[in-house]
Formats: sequence, C-alpha cells, structure tokens
Amino acid sequence: MLSFEEALRLLLEGVRPVSETQKAMLHEANGRVLAEDIVSDISVPGADCSSMDGYAVISSDCTSDVTTFKIVDRIPAAAIGRPLESGQAARIFTGAALPAGADTVVIQEDCEVNETVLTIRHRPEPGEWVRKTGENIRKGDVILGKGTPLKPQHLGLAASIGRETLSVVRPLRVAVFSTGNEESFRVKVMA
Repeated sequence: MLSFEEALRLLLEGVRPVSETQKAMLHEANGRVLAEDIVSDISVPGADCSSMDGYAVISSDCTSDVTTFKIVDRIPAAAIGRPLESGQAARIFTGAALPAGADTVVIQEDCEVNETVLTIRHRPEPGEWVRKTGENIRKGDVILGKGTPLKPQHLGLAASIGRETLSVVRPLRVAVFSTGNEESFRVKVMA
C-alpha cells in the first residue's frame, strides 16, 4: 500500500495544465477562470458627467458668492444638452453628460430657481460635482487579468465595458474509479 505522500506525488506528476479555452456568456462565466486579459475598449464614464442633480454652469462666470444665470436647457441622463454660453445654465441630472462649455455642477441644494432664472449662493470650483471622462476606467486599461477566478463582481465589471462573452479556461474533467474494497481504491484524473 502507498503512503499518502507517495500517492500525492504520483497524482501531481500526472497533472497537466488545461490549455484549452472556451467562450462563455457572462451569465455562464461565474466560477470559471479567465483565459486572457480583458482590456477596455471604452472609458467609463465616457464623457464628463454630473455626479449629482443640479445645474451645469461655467465656473468662471461665478465671480462672487451670489450669481444669477438664465436656465436654457434640461439634461436628463442619456440626453445630449446644447452647448452653454456665458451666463447660461442647464438643469442636469445625475449621470448626464455635461454640455459643451460647462465645467461645473452646482447641486440643487445650493440653488434658487424662479422660472428660468437660477441664483446660486456659492462660488463653485471648476470640476465640482463632475465625474471626469475615464475616472473609473480608461480606454486601454486592463480591467481583469488572465487567470482571474471569476466572481459576480468581475462579471459586472466586464458588463460595464460592454462585454457579452469572455474567454475562459475549459473546466477540468475528473473521474473517480473505485476498485477493490473500502481498504483500497484508485483515482484517475483526466485533464
């Protein structure tokens, strides 16, 4: 009869790394092992966008602690606003892209609105309440490395850059053959 150490040595000598890969849909890839680096083809966010509900403005227009603007647009998420000129503001919602010309968002809590006139009682810094293009992921970033055991959070990250499938390592095939009685048995591992 073999000792445990000798049996383990024999088993490990027979192990060969799996090199075959397969394509797996995201919803089928949980628990699998990534076969290649995942490089982002896009930046996330894809444009400078608002991180809060409020008003997009040009920060250089805010020369005092109280400034008024004419509200000229309303920009919900996924909409494209028209460019802003000096003295103009656009109502903007969380996640919406900043209109051309704007560089700052003043949160709605710091604003007073009377029909189409916006008054802010705050001197914002450039870029305030703005998520910059590529702040989370930049185009060309490796977001997941080859050999990563995939978990739900990895699949969500891959989905955020538009991936529908991933290249994964083929799963192991293992067979157990029992011979003899409970005192002796053999195991065969097939790669």
